[in-house]
Amino acid sequence: MTAHQTLTRSLATLLLAALVGMHGLRAQKLQERMASRYTEVFDYNKVAAIYEDLDAKGKSDASVLRRLAKAYEKLGDAPRAEGAYRRLMITTGRTPDDVLAFADQLRAMGKYSEALQQYEAYVKERPDDPRAQAYLKVPELFYRLKRDSTSATIRTVPINSPEADMGMSVMDELLLFSSARGEGTGGRRTYQWDDQPFLNLYTALLKGETAEDPMVMRAHVNSRYHDGTVSYDSLAKRMYFTRNQYFYGTLTKDEEGELNLGIYFSDVVTGEFGQPEWGNLIPFDHNDANSNAGHPCVSPDGRRLYFASDRPGGMGGVDIWYCDNLGNQWGVPQNMGPKVNTTGDEMYPYINRKGTLYFASNGHPGLGGLDLFYARIRESGPGNVFNLGYPMCTRFNDHSLLLLNDSSGFFASDRPGGQGSDDIYGCTLRPQMIYLAGTVIDKATRQPIEDFNLLVKDENGEFVQRANVEKMPGGKFKMQVEYHERYLLAATANGYNQAEMAVATDDDPLENIVIEMEKYDYAAEGTIYHGETGAPLEGSLVVLTDGTDKELARITVGADGRYRFPLQKESDYRLKVEKEGFFKQSARISTKGRPEAVIVTDFRLFPLVVDQVVRLENIFYDYNKWDIRPDAAIELDKLVQTLVDNPTVTIELSSHTDCRGKDAYNMSLSQKRAKSAVDYLIANGIAAARVKSKGYGESKPSETCACEKCSEDEHQRNRRTEFKVLSK
Repeated sequence: MTAHQTLTRSLATLLLAALVGMHGLRAQKLQERMASRYTEVFDYNKVAAIYEDLDAKGKSDASVLRRLAKAYEKLGDAPRAEGAYRRLMITTGRTPDDVLAFADQLRAMGKYSEALQQYEAYVKERPDDPRAQAYLKVPELFYRLKRDSTSATIRTVPINSPEADMGMSVMDELLLFSSARGEGTGGRRTYQWDDQPFLNLYTALLKGETAEDPMVMRAHVNSRYHDGTVSYDSLAKRMYFTRNQYFYGTLTKDEEGELNLGIYFSDVVTGEFGQPEWGNLIPFDHNDANSNAGHPCVSPDGRRLYFASDRPGGMGGVDIWYCDNLGNQWGVPQNMGPKVNTTGDEMYPYINRKGTLYFASNGHPGLGGLDLFYARIRESGPGNVFNLGYPMCTRFNDHSLLLLNDSSGFFASDRPGGQGSDDIYGCTLRPQMIYLAGTVIDKATRQPIEDFNLLVKDENGEFVQRANVEKMPGGKFKMQVEYHERYLLAATANGYNQAEMAVATDDDPLENIVIEMEKYDYAAEGTIYHGETGAPLEGSLVVLTDGTDKELARITVGADGRYRFPLQKESDYRLKVEKEGFFKQSARISTKGRPEAVIVTDFRLFPLVVDQVVRLENIFYDYNKWDIRPDAAIELDKLVQTLVDNPTVTIELSSHTDCRGKDAYNMSLSQKRAKSAVDYLIANGIAAARVKSKGYGESKPSETCACEKCSEDEHQRNRRTEFKVLSK
């Protein structure tokens, strides 16, 4: 063979190879265009078949594996989707979005540990993505969501079919829902995505917490395309529902020829035989051929319509929107905002009479595909979003929650154990628990405080039941507590002033709580007691003021009745104590010239009622005398302050003797002693009209012993000074 022949043959070989390559490339491009077309009509079985063929021919680049994994996802074939993603992870051209999709797929399969590893890998490439960060910030999230299996009870409902059943509402004694069981308009004509018939609207009879006797609605409201996810407005007697944009024989497609979803409604009207029936079909004001709108939910007062849509202007994916009722039209759609919506999908909104919005999402941290969440809607907008947790949420898709009352209702799920596909389940929700977590630190050094105690109160100052605080190294704590709008976390530690942190459940971060505690040089502490029973007086208010009566701090004492305030060196203070229905009291304290760090001042509060008798302790007189001794003056000074603190109270101050001695003598001596005490009060600024004196001698002993048998202690208790409330 000549050199020319060799060169010619080589060129021919190269040309043939190029032609074959061009043919193969054209064939692949043709298959990809076909796959794109099948994707537009949701025929994911054919999409998967095309990419399986390309994969079998060794053309498995990142694009093919990515689309194959997505097709398997759409078909609900989790094992094959996982396999495609695993191969994609080690293929050139893999993107950060692929890692996130793989992490989501692992999470939906219940492989939580491996999912966390993939979220961590994704965050290294996209550190600012809040969705993935949410899982990494709380790595025990999956355990927390699953551990309370008593948070709800789940019931099967006898209206399900092997096909999809979902999207419920209530109309009088009927449960409205949608189903793909192939009855009514459209028959068994299948939807390419899942090889099931198109959805139609059905009714079933409500029987307490279940439903029976499903029946397909008439052809007027059902079409040969999808009709489902219904909401009934009982005030307007109007049914809103989702359907493909097919209106009395006319299809409205988008710019690419795709038939999207819209919202339609029909009113209850009186038929020709006087029977109620559905009126004309009316399209929602804001349907758009180029986007989807569906899953309508009318608020109980009929003033607002919530719905799901992928319309422009959202947070990404499918968002929840709302429109306000303007009378004869619905106002401009408003996005629910970033607290509710994520870059994922938020769908199936439902709002109850108390203003709590329930919805399904795969964007908020959860256990599986779609989890159920709730947020309270206030005038300022939605509050924090909470996951309903297991068993309402699983690693499968859980959605379409509807409540008949505060706790019982229905939802839909494709979890195992049903008839097939999505099934309707009954449910009863228990009071929801809230997870709180944070750290206790030194305010000055910012270092954690290890040895602390934490009390939890609600917005009314009552201790929260079932508040099991778990303390961990590094000053950390965590707890699950029953829901309240506000919590007050009170931390105590030796050498520190008590610190209180208010937490608003619907607004504040609940897992990043930081409680700062201040060390003290001096402290005022003590206990507030009930004057009669001697028990700690919970709920008493203690106020600390400086020497000029300027308020510095206040605290409402708990069940132990204890209070504590930090004090400065060389300073004067006043403690004021009060509780509704009791005498107010106060006391002056000072750190000037005091070596001890803690000043203990206890208070005994007596009920403020007419005829209430209060014994004054330590009022002693010299034998046969009625002069006020210095030690008695200390106690009378306290009474002066009590009368100053309670300026409307008038009292009778009485003196009593023991039974020894002549009756007349004891009566005279007690009267002189009572008058002497009253004169002391008047001399110290108490108006004479507010106090009167009375000597009772031995006529009203406090002890029941016979005189000759009384012990010396009993005689001492009979020799007493008291005051009685005359008016308050």
